[in-house]
Amino acid sequence: MVDVSKAQDGGIIKKILTEGAGDTPSAGNEVSVHYTGRLLDGSVFDSSKDRDQLFKFKVGTGQVIKGWDEGIVTMKRGEVAILTCKPEYAYGAAGSPPKIPPNSTLEFEVEMHDFYGEDCTESSDGGVLKSTTVAGTGLSNPREGATVKISWVMSHMDRELEKRSAEFILGDGAAHDIVPGIETALLKMKKGETAKVTVKSLYAYGNVGNADLAVPGAADLTYLLTLETFEQAKYKYEMDGAEKIKFAEQVKEMGTQYFKEGKYDLALKKYKLITDYLEEGDDFDGDESDSDSEEVKEKKPMDKADEDRAKVLLLAGFSNQAICHLKLGDGNAALKACKDALQLDPNNIKCLFRKGQAAEMSQEWEEAINHYKAVLVVDNKNAAAINAIKVCTNKMKAFRANQKKRFANMFERTNFKEPEQAPEENKLKPDFSDSEGEEEAVGSDKEGEEMAV
Repeated sequence: MVDVSKAQDGGIIKKILTEGAGDTPSAGNEVSVHYTGRLLDGSVFDSSKDRDQLFKFKVGTGQVIKGWDEGIVTMKRGEVAILTCKPEYAYGAAGSPPKIPPNSTLEFEVEMHDFYGEDCTESSDGGVLKSTTVAGTGLSNPREGATVKISWVMSHMDRELEKRSAEFILGDGAAHDIVPGIETALLKMKKGETAKVTVKSLYAYGNVGNADLAVPGAADLTYLLTLETFEQAKYKYEMDGAEKIKFAEQVKEMGTQYFKEGKYDLALKKYKLITDYLEEGDDFDGDESDSDSEEVKEKKPMDKADEDRAKVLLLAGFSNQAICHLKLGDGNAALKACKDALQLDPNNIKCLFRKGQAAEMSQEWEEAINHYKAVLVVDNKNAAAINAIKVCTNKMKAFRANQKKRFANMFERTNFKEPEQAPEENKLKPDFSDSEGEEEAVGSDKEGEEMAV
């Protein structure tokens, strides 16, 4: 028997009945156990086995009594043990009437079935599981935009494949060859924390793998990850107008660099930050007549130069989003970004032209031509627009010709035949049903005309 309480005060005495194997859970892990709880006289007050249902909880988070939070983390998979918990590690002086009297020392026979790390993914799909091995400090976690300093050892099938460190802005990991799973885990970590992070292939190198690191396709990876330190990014509401402009200029520069490198998805994220931070309007709109609130009046007004700079950055943000969407093959999103930009500058040639490109992507040739013609209204010698109109006109003609040919071939395949003429002699014979049939046909025609109208 051994005292497994952190304080080593005899509060939790553990007796192993069946040895387990492997590692033990850490704080934040979800564990699955069977248990039977008894008083010291042997009477059972609760049992998961009677319900034939495993008991699941997150260990180390206060979901269970203190004796369990500290005792369960010492158990391995398959282990069966008795945890004897003093009152201060169980239900205290009050007990839990009517089954547990006040100041009761309790015995729990616990069977560890399984445990796994904290699921860090937004969709709770188990793609990134984190188990803390060294607790961090403080109460906060880094959020996207924070500058983080980390180190890790990555392994696959117990083979160490990578050991490195990095300092980067959280959200820009791909630009530093950092897999999405690491960034996902960092959002749940504290300063100084070290964790074992299991990353499924979807959040690592996918089906392709990484030849440089000898990572095979569809490989799940294990990281021993340490968040050494981080500097938190300011929330938008914490910034004044001048700070937002400075921030927008910085992310625009980063977005442009990503765009030049062909990392259009990362560039798009940066350009969206520009519009997210500057689109509010009240920070750089000189007209405060729209609001009577004291908060707006007390805000430090921006000078004319800052107002103009903010609007230029906002326009660039929307315009650059449009070209990124085009590069990524999303014509509808590009069209929306162009419309937002044109509300700021209706004669912006780049966005007028990109609207045409977005329409082309959907094979809306006439609409694309109209957008290119709008470019010529602003600049009647714009060579790119003139050429684009010619290209779209030819594509539209080819499309229509192809459609005409396709429908013609379809009708030929149906092998329609002209109805045979009735023999001439039959027409000479009286047929008393003619008048009735004529009337019926005329009635049908009238109904058809009304429906068409």
